Amino acid sequence: MFAVPLIALLSDFGVIDTYVGSMKGVISNISPGIPMIDLTHEIPPGDIRRGAISLWKELPYFPPKTIFLCIIDPGVGTSRRGILVKSGDFYFIGPDNGLFSYVLEPGAEVWQLKNPDYQLPEVFTTFHGRDIFAPAAAHLARGISPKKFGPPLSDPVLIPYPRMEARESNSLLGEILYSDRYGNLLTSLGRFHRRGEEIDLIEPWVPGSLQARYKVDKMRIRLLDGTILPWVNTFDEVGEGQCAILLGSSGLIEIVAKRESAEILLGISNGEIITMGEFGDP
Repeated sequence: MFAVPLIALLSDFGVIDTYVGSMKGVISNISPGIPMIDLTHEIPPGDIRRGAISLWKELPYFPPKTIFLCIIDPGVGTSRRGILVKSGDFYFIGPDNGLFSYVLEPGAEVWQLKNPDYQLPEVFTTFHGRDIFAPAAAHLARGISPKKFGPPLSDPVLIPYPRMEARESNSLLGEILYSDRYGNLLTSLGRFHRRGEEIDLIEPWVPGSLQARYKVDKMRIRLLDGTILPWVNTFDEVGEGQCAILLGSSGLIEIVAKRESAEILLGISNGEIITMGEFGDP
């Protein structure tokens, strides 16, 4: 038996209804005392891509052997498969609909959840999160081998990576991923690390696909309408009623405003094409 630090839950269930609590009850019945963390239950309903991005973005902050129980499942009850994934030091359980696309490392192993011994006795077509996925997470936490849950899979469903392309003059073309609750716009330009007055691209969406380094005092983002946004270090440096870019807490480049919504100020949203480079003064 191996020790598992915790089960992390991610879903689009929200917190008004009892769905999340019901899954936790199932887990506690099977694996009493297992620690659980709510990563989020506020993914927009059915937004598989947002869930996949959230997993990729937050994975570095969790301990090895964490089990991620992820339920964004618009195809629940259909022929879509349920899967258990081992990728790197982590485990992922949920529907096979592309939700785990961005955390699949080379050599990742995938099994289909087929063994009824590790499901609830009655499986409803509308709540596989409680009846199939939560029991699987709880049994895995108790030390059941992944091989016992079902046959291996070699063709998990994948969704496209967010747009990220190298352009001339060391510039990157990307898109707006989504707006957070504050109106900050997260971009698809990869994960960066700051070193003094430079930032390095340390994790593109496709591992090893791109390299980039920028001097922060020269780095800008250009929008489709030609607007050029400057670099700032903090929200407070942004001018009133204006927008700028900064390095967010998860290493993503964000478009932000000072105590306002950048999404509303700029009138842009998910999928808007952006270009980042050393464009000079705005």
